[in-house]
Amino acid sequence: GTSALDKRVRILGWDAGLCKEDSRTLANQPIQRPMSMDPGSVMSIVLSMPGNSNCSDCDEPCSADPWVSLSHGSVICLQCAGEHRALGVHISFVRSLALDTLKQREMEKLQHGGNQRLRDFLESGSNGVPRHVWLAMPIDMRYQTPVADLYRRRLQALVAGDELPNSFAKIRPPPPPPPARERAWTSDADTTACELCRSSFSLFQRRHHCRKCGRCICGDCAPLQSARPLPELGIMQPCRQCRLCVPPSAQPMPGMGNM
Repeated sequence: GTSALDKRVRILGWDAGLCKEDSRTLANQPIQRPMSMDPGSVMSIVLSMPGNSNCSDCDEPCSADPWVSLSHGSVICLQCAGEHRALGVHISFVRSLALDTLKQREMEKLQHGGNQRLRDFLESGSNGVPRHVWLAMPIDMRYQTPVADLYRRRLQALVAGDELPNSFAKIRPPPPPPPARERAWTSDADTTACELCRSSFSLFQRRHHCRKCGRCICGDCAPLQSARPLPELGIMQPCRQCRLCVPPSAQPMPGMGNM
């Protein structure tokens, strides 16, 4: 029989690890050239577009602190923006609507895109991806599928005024995430390097422990921003946790607004 995961893999465009180049198309969306956008009104214009008041990835309201994936022209919440940042800018370039100054080309991407348009594209045609299948995939897998890659390329071509691509490209599925593990304390004597990034410990690269999973890690893999209470373990004060147990939230990057 075909497993549920096999069905998801096939419907998202992967085939035995690599998608074959083909001529299958997804529905063309008739989109007109965008009007000139005043940077001061970017947020209100973008949030007024269909579906943009809620996060494209988790459906949570995000109007109070909207972030965007310029690569997909979609609006996302702060938490999901952190996961998009972890994908790398070649997959998803993230900005804050409230804090960053967008270029004209970036504003055009948002006006050409939109959460509802992305959803309609995914669900269109015989190779459409139902919403429940899309949401069932982890974010790092969602956006590294041939159908997501095709949407990115189409949006880029639309803004550039180029011919819209219609065929899937060869995309290798992302590697599986590190396996979850039971809480097991790694002693200092048992490791000479961070268990996540593998950087060696030294006088300047100190050891830390994630109080949730017990991994021995460096400071970069357990930033102070990841400190959280662990009431289930009787720890009521914020304590260090690794970036796997507490994924980093997106933060505005100084200087990015004027690039």
